[in-house]
Amino acid sequence: MDYVLPNELVDGMIAAGGKKSSVSVKNLLVRGFYSGAILGLATCLAITIGIQSGMPWLGSFIFPFGFASIVLFGMELVTGNFALLPMAVWAGKSSWSATVRNWLWVWIGNFLGTAFVAVLLSISLSSAGNVDPLSAAEGGKGWAVVAAKIIAIHKANTVVKYEALGSTGFFLAFLRGVIANWLVCLGVTMALVSKSVPGKILACWLPITAFQTMGMEHIVVNMFLHTTGPLLGSGIPFTKVIFWNFLPVTIGNIIGGMVFIGMLFYSTHKTPISNVLPDVKDEKLEREVAAQLGAR
Repeated sequence: MDYVLPNELVDGMIAAGGKKSSVSVKNLLVRGFYSGAILGLATCLAITIGIQSGMPWLGSFIFPFGFASIVLFGMELVTGNFALLPMAVWAGKSSWSATVRNWLWVWIGNFLGTAFVAVLLSISLSSAGNVDPLSAAEGGKGWAVVAAKIIAIHKANTVVKYEALGSTGFFLAFLRGVIANWLVCLGVTMALVSKSVPGKILACWLPITAFQTMGMEHIVVNMFLHTTGPLLGSGIPFTKVIFWNFLPVTIGNIIGGMVFIGMLFYSTHKTPISNVLPDVKDEKLEREVAAQLGAR
């Protein structure tokens, strides 16, 4: 049967969190790098489609392909781990020190991946520095318009929406981070409800589309936008990016994933694993569980 029952789901999430807490630093960085890189590419694609079609929602609808690949390939995305690892701690399968270790290295891996793609795309979108993206902001065509849009989003989501509003802006960045990762972790959880590839893709697609369409703040997507923006010549110091976006959004993403998915599901659906798995040895089931939990 393709469907995973809620109690099986939560026990699987706990086991997955426990396994993730012991993954080597090398694998956390490599898998985190992939996740950051693919989300950077997906974000640029979404912006491009939105501009070319004149329908921004269409770009948001295509965006989840990058997230789906992270789920299917068992890669590391720090925002998903904000929900999974605390569940393992509460169940006694991990510790807070191991959790923070995982979050830190995956955050760095995600940033390295987005930064790498940011460098490549800043060169491509500006034709290796031969086209000024800012000059294409009004009525321009081609790649430079995409670059100009990235700069505009970068400025809006650092200065206009947050720095200009002071403490209220900091709170808004935090709040939008909460909402974003509530939806992203819902996508992670819904993907785990299915054992089939089509089921996983379909289940995770709409929550990811929702956060992107609503304009909420996801730290890994922001890593790409707010690294590419300065590289394209936005003129905004990276210190402002860290304080007015990365910091409040990361905190908000932690709360959104840990509280509204991890804590909520753990509190209502956790059951002893002995009540879920059969006593009779079932190699097919063991293989499915190992694949579901990302066992290596």
